[in-house]
Amino acid sequence: MHTLFVIGLGRGDEKSLQILKDERLSSVRTCIFHSAPPHFEEFLRKKNFRVINLRDALEVDEDQPLKDQCRITAEYIIGVLRADGPSAYFVPGNPWRGEIVVRELSFLLAKEQDSLQILPGEDIWGDLLAFSGDRDGQDNFSGGVTIIDAHSLEEVRDLPKNELIISHPCSRQLISAIKKRLLLFYPPEHDINVLQYDRTGRLFLKESKPLGQIEEAGIFHCWTFFHLAPSPYYSVGDMADLMERLRSPKGCPWDRQQDHLSLRPFLLEEAYEVLDALNRENAQDLCEELGDLFLQVIFHSELAREKGHFTLWQVVDGITRKIFRRHPHVFQNEKVQNAREVRLKWQEIKKREKGQGSEERFKMPKELPALMRAQKVQKRAADLGFDWPDISGAIKKIEEEARELNDAYQAGEKVKIEEEVGDLFFALVNTARFLGVESEIALSGTIDKFISRFKYIEEQVLSQGGNFSDFSLDELDHWWEEAKTLEKQLKP
Repeated sequence: MHTLFVIGLGRGDEKSLQILKDERLSSVRTCIFHSAPPHFEEFLRKKNFRVINLRDALEVDEDQPLKDQCRITAEYIIGVLRADGPSAYFVPGNPWRGEIVVRELSFLLAKEQDSLQILPGEDIWGDLLAFSGDRDGQDNFSGGVTIIDAHSLEEVRDLPKNELIISHPCSRQLISAIKKRLLLFYPPEHDINVLQYDRTGRLFLKESKPLGQIEEAGIFHCWTFFHLAPSPYYSVGDMADLMERLRSPKGCPWDRQQDHLSLRPFLLEEAYEVLDALNRENAQDLCEELGDLFLQVIFHSELAREKGHFTLWQVVDGITRKIFRRHPHVFQNEKVQNAREVRLKWQEIKKREKGQGSEERFKMPKELPALMRAQKVQKRAADLGFDWPDISGAIKKIEEEARELNDAYQAGEKVKIEEEVGDLFFALVNTARFLGVESEIALSGTIDKFISRFKYIEEQVLSQGGNFSDFSLDELDHWWEEAKTLEKQLKP
């Protein structure tokens, strides 16, 4: 049985290595660092210690999750312990069992005969907090300070609204992962202050780099820390607060007059504007329209909060829990073979949650457009195996329904004509489903196309007197074909 010593080296000054004179470490000949400062490495090698820099020893894929990188790091350290015997893993400041790599080491060693012992060092967080508080002579503590290990950055899931200090940015893989993660919450031009302790134990500002260029700053030893000022982006909480102020007695008269019912047309309109931006593949417009749609979620949540029904955070909590529950193949150990099985599993869980029987299978909002409702009904039936084996059956059904519509028309049966028109629409929607086309969106696109072409006809009519009755159908159709030709020429 061997012991892994986790040793805090405080500020990393030359005197801190005197800890190696401790008799408990007499059998230790291997010293492990994330990345040792040059003066440490030189000193230890002269004393015939084996120095391992994890930065150089580990082969880690930059695309691996940070938690996986942490696990690989801990497994490597334990491998060294078994090969070399009693070993020392050095960290800045004062180590604690909650630190992510130490925590992983404790978990893994608990399963083995080896043990872990922590030797405390001088706490260094006061220096880092002082830098945050004194920066630019301003009071920067209004939002507090968050200190986090680089390996734990994936646990940052909300916009950081306070000072952020990151420890262990001391490998190319970690710095790349830090940049990738932080770009979710900060603009590329947001500065990162690179702080470092020198060999005398003094904290200094080594340099500042924009987040988007942080990889150009080089590789650092483990007495290096990143510091970021609060993100300039507004957060979901800011938006909720803004809406509360708009609804307050001193807020906006229009916002104060609204209720759930009066906002209905705006919710529908914003949803369709999002669809329009998607269809036009315009990222900038999509960003704006998603914001407008999100405002409706915030607004309705604020109205509900005022009545004591629920809050925005309950909305977020509810949908998050629902997604976890309905994806057991992702977040638990259940297995699915394909997308069809995913849909069946989703419906099964949904039915169980709501206590629905089979009679509720086709229950959906009556406000859905008919084409969308038809496609949803067909999908749910198909998931249970009630479907054509291939698209040829769906196409033949269109032909059959078209013949039956013609027969009804020839017989002059008005009620039957309406029925057959509905059957034909339903068959067309089914074929769209086979082709992976959303029929509601497809028809909406065709309507837009018709309007565009007809506007061209109208322009020609206006340019020649402005009276449609002066032109034959053939002449109008000629301009229709011209509009189609112009469309093709304008397409990229």
